[in-house]
Amino acid sequence: MSIRRFIRKCEEFRICAARGDRAGLVLLENTEETGKSLYTIQAEGSGRFSSIFNSEYIEGNANGANFGCMKPYAGKHLIFESYEPFLQYGFNALSPNQDWDGELIKESFDGDDRSWLICFKGNPIINGKELKIMDYAKLENKHYDVQLNDAIVGVFTKLDPALKLNFEKND
Repeated sequence: MSIRRFIRKCEEFRICAARGDRAGLVLLENTEETGKSLYTIQAEGSGRFSSIFNSEYIEGNANGANFGCMKPYAGKHLIFESYEPFLQYGFNALSPNQDWDGELIKESFDGDDRSWLICFKGNPIINGKELKIMDYAKLENKHYDVQLNDAIVGVFTKLDPALKLNFEKND
């Protein structure tokens, strides 16, 4: 039937979203789009991602396996097949030479001023403030008190390219 797609450019990254209304939908993404996708977040439903003509894939579902690293697929054409109606988000770098660490938070944590927090589902309360879907904020070097309330919240930290180069040179 149909897939609706959205993209939101933020200060240092992009968030994309796709919503499908049934099982068996196929979403294709070309290298220009996927070369910058670093993480996928399955907020509703389920399905699987792979690069085209590859037998290995990442499964995602909203009930546990809802966070996947897309870095192995950088620069490849991607395909997603839905198992049921779905809503998924992607965390994307602004350029192919940016790298980020990402994770879903499960409890209170200490922030890093190179990090951003993004709410993908629900209404968590963080430091006394209730968030809604697609709220995001740059973090500070301080403690964040988290009440998830069954929400999905990610923290993404921009990696320093100089550190990556130094690490590679020492190999």
